[in-house]
Amino acid sequence: MGAHDIDSLLVVGDAGDTGDLVYLSNFIPFGRAAVVVPIEDPPILITDGILHGEPINSHAWMTWIENFRPVQDATAFASTVSHALSETKSKKVGLVGSNNIPVSVWGRLEARSSVQWEDLWFEFASLKSIRSSREISLLSEVGRITAHAMREAVESVEAGKKESEIAAIANKAMMEEGAHDRAFQTIVNSGPKSGLKHSYPTERRIQRGDMVYLDLGAMKFGYQSDMSRSVVVGGANSEQKEVLDVIENAFKSLMRMMKPGVRTSRLIKKAKRLEQESRLRPKYRNRIYLGLIVHHAIATSFFEFPSLGLPDTTLQRNMSFAFEPMAHILDFGTAVIEDCILVTKDGVRSLTPYEIVHW
Repeated sequence: MGAHDIDSLLVVGDAGDTGDLVYLSNFIPFGRAAVVVPIEDPPILITDGILHGEPINSHAWMTWIENFRPVQDATAFASTVSHALSETKSKKVGLVGSNNIPVSVWGRLEARSSVQWEDLWFEFASLKSIRSSREISLLSEVGRITAHAMREAVESVEAGKKESEIAAIANKAMMEEGAHDRAFQTIVNSGPKSGLKHSYPTERRIQRGDMVYLDLGAMKFGYQSDMSRSVVVGGANSEQKEVLDVIENAFKSLMRMMKPGVRTSRLIKKAKRLEQESRLRPKYRNRIYLGLIVHHAIATSFFEFPSLGLPDTTLQRNMSFAFEPMAHILDFGTAVIEDCILVTKDGVRSLTPYEIVHW
């Protein structure tokens, strides 16, 4: 903030994107919320996420921020944010989470606030991408819970069992081990349908020879995990093994390259070479998504650094991300190995340790 001559930082989120709010305040709203961080004074938290019209029903107990201001609607939200900026005599305000501000709020905020705005998402996300020792401890715990649930789910996979039964086993295991919630909807997807990858579990009964795709993650205090495995019931045939072996080779090869100082563009270049060598694209033309370098951040949000599609990033010690080389093929199945990865001083380690080959 000092480097950009910023008087206050305004960080906005909502129930669908809580990551920055959790990071600053430990607050997960029902609706929308904003944190005003003056460069010198204590922060202010504002939310219109109130149930039953009663401020106590707002998750206020979750946050350490003492200056907590619950309001009833978008108009009051905008005016309260504007008033907070006026109180702090802010002339130039850094903005994080502009995508979370609806037009109804932004129009009122602009009209009421005579400030200069500067988008600071990149700088904020870059700072946030380096995890503290406390964050690493929590991510390790969430990863342990997730790996335990994956083991329980994988070991329950058998012919005749419904996808929904396996998902229930995974969800039960996460909650029993101390998760507060799932990071996302647990996926168990089997047979040719598993080529669709992201799908809710159904009452389909698993058959011998099926490829079964499992994707799950625990959440605790707003910190998340993400883990995937592919299982073949009764052992893989030659075609399944060919595809799955490509994924295993990519996972191990790229993991060996990961360490502080390595740019994600270098990993992407290696992954593209492995994709060409696999010859899977021409074999399954128009039926395959092949991505051997798919990765996204993991902590309070999936959509920050390092992530595929965001600017080229240099790996640094204590960054964390989910790494998931994958091939999903229509009418065939999904082959994927995904772990949460922590960058260490001389390499990487898994935060979700569990054996990777189940075929």
